[in-house]
Amino acid sequence: MVRILLRFPEKIVNQPIISQVVLQNTIHLNILAAHVNSHGGEVLVEIPSKEDARRAVKAFKERGVIVAFPKLVGVDEEKCLHCGACYSLCPVGAITIKDDFSISFDREKCIGSSCGQCVDACPTRAIILTREIDIMELENENRSSH
Repeated sequence: MVRILLRFPEKIVNQPIISQVVLQNTIHLNILAAHVNSHGGEVLVEIPSKEDARRAVKAFKERGVIVAFPKLVGVDEEKCLHCGACYSLCPVGAITIKDDFSISFDREKCIGSSCGQCVDACPTRAIILTREIDIMELENENRSSH
């Protein structure tokens, strides 16, 4: 799964760009989060395959969408007090409390930089947003490992 953050400038926000890209390129995607109004917006999408993600990135850029790769949550286990301050703020259930009352983070559910509420809530600053590898870097890694 590849997550892509789409930023729509004000001049194109009223166009059906996501549906055009999906239909014209036969790309399946899941919208994880969206914050859009008449002044522009951001939509976080998840695309199942790297190949579809590459095609989607190209198609969105051709239509004037700014494409970025979201940062995801990283936790410094040595700093984390497992206090739960982050738990109640997570809108997607990526943070859970285990049976031993420790905190668990699920990066698959996390919407990262589209939210970031847990980062601000952490009293010890144990939670940070880390850079996720983008598609081009993954391509370069695959080439160098062969």
